[in-house]
Amino acid sequence: MRIRNFRQGDIPTLVHIQNLAAQEDSACLMSKSDFEEWLVRPELQAASNIFLITDDDDDLNKWSQGDVLDGLEGEVVGYTVLQFRRSHHAYHFLCEGAVLPQHRRRGAGQALLICALNHARLRASEFEFEARQQAIPVYFEALLPVKDSASESLAAKFDMQSTDEPALKGMQLYSCEL
Repeated sequence: MRIRNFRQGDIPTLVHIQNLAAQEDSACLMSKSDFEEWLVRPELQAASNIFLITDDDDDLNKWSQGDVLDGLEGEVVGYTVLQFRRSHHAYHFLCEGAVLPQHRRRGAGQALLICALNHARLRASEFEFEARQQAIPVYFEALLPVKDSASESLAAKFDMQSTDEPALKGMQLYSCEL
């Protein structure tokens, strides 16, 4: 499996993944136009904050973990979007996305969360000193499907706890402090 950054041509694939996952998880379906509007918001910075995972065969690529041989890139099986928000009492990095139901429990969701968490840590380093000085916490949060029994154990691997915060239908918000 390989993780790569979002490309503008990925939108139809992401809509397809989101809708299949939402049906499986009894979550909210998003129309293609709503999804596109969300992804093109300037504050989202899609090219650097959306990550896709493909089902590439590592044996095909003898070069290195980061390279892909032309024409051998696999099918996109999941994605995550890392969003940054500031509330009055904290900084929040919210991770939300989906993995195709038939590719779950194979490490794709965990790999996407690791990727998002690493990017959140890098971005948090830019203001971490000021946040500490002002005693403002920095949180990493993830929306995971309630219906998927693996969600709780996945969150636990990242020391994330479920919250009482309202979340999208069929989803549970998990959080940990960075």
